[in-house]
Amino acid sequence: MTQGPIRVVGPGAHMRRSSHCTARKPVVSSANSICILGGYGDVGLRVAGLLHAQTQARLLLVGRDAKRADTAALSIGPRCRGLALDVRDQDAAARLAEAALCVNLTEATPPALAADLISNGTHFIDSSASPAYVADLEKTINALPGPRATGVLEAGLAPGLTNLLAARMCERHPDTRSIDILLELGMGVHHGLAATAWTLQALDRTYPMKSDGNWHEIRTGAICRHFTSSTESILGIGFAFSDQRSIARDLDLAGARTFLAISPGWMTRVLRWLGRGPLRHVLRRNAMAAARIMQHLPTLGSKGTRLIIEGRNAQGKVIGMHHFSSGPQSDLTAGVIAQLALALMSPSTDPRRGLQPLGTFVDPASFAERM
Repeated sequence: MTQGPIRVVGPGAHMRRSSHCTARKPVVSSANSICILGGYGDVGLRVAGLLHAQTQARLLLVGRDAKRADTAALSIGPRCRGLALDVRDQDAAARLAEAALCVNLTEATPPALAADLISNGTHFIDSSASPAYVADLEKTINALPGPRATGVLEAGLAPGLTNLLAARMCERHPDTRSIDILLELGMGVHHGLAATAWTLQALDRTYPMKSDGNWHEIRTGAICRHFTSSTESILGIGFAFSDQRSIARDLDLAGARTFLAISPGWMTRVLRWLGRGPLRHVLRRNAMAAARIMQHLPTLGSKGTRLIIEGRNAQGKVIGMHHFSSGPQSDLTAGVIAQLALALMSPSTDPRRGLQPLGTFVDPASFAERM
């Protein structure tokens, strides 16, 4: 597959509405096309908006609901259209084969489809946070005998930005042997439906975590600790994010742990309580219905996102701490994906094939400046 150049324009580029957005075709028709699986979700729409404003690429919003895909595409601009497609269909890879880049925002996407796209020459970005799903993607893509494109996993907020900041901590403090991360999400905005459902489902999951040089399989909420900011102490509960596995492995650390906090703080305690009781089984089975209900509840607390990265030496002493604050988590996730997509699609980029780390293409310092 030959990729044509993509012209980058200013972020304030005019986004026109056009009836042409509703025209659907069975396959991606341009080598400059970017397809977004789960494209009419909260993060998908933000990614599409950023890429429509900053490139001349054709965008394809992919989902099972044709009407929602077309309506969402119409809201983005004239180079965007919708495509009704079940990613589990046998012909899914063939219908997307001519895309230059595919962004995956749904864990319904089979790892085999990701491998087929990379094998056929389509770059692949995934932002999933579930350890088991990320591990399946890694295994399937790494088994390819001759990948013709690049795959980048854990490209979001957590995992993603957290991995980059952890690596930066180790560069600044070479004696770092363990890292703790706090991700605090404000309830001052409604988070995306899929992200909310994933959080509720994760309350009833176990996940791999490395501590004191040994790997453990622990349940969400089984551990907790307080982090100190300049003005307060913040309770975080151990949560099933895949970044703690990849951070410990890729940075060769004795331990890495990721904790989740909700603002206002009493919501963290509610989340911890839900994860400890039998209700977590019910929530996992009915996560999407519960998430829909939560979309209609009043917003509470901060609208922003806060990260605290804490590095410790072999003796357990804190030797480095980094604080990062920004807007809603959906904006941060979309920002990481968009910056990565621009790097992969740039004519000046000659990325290595197969799976590559996010840090090859996204610098955390420049990203923080943009946000």
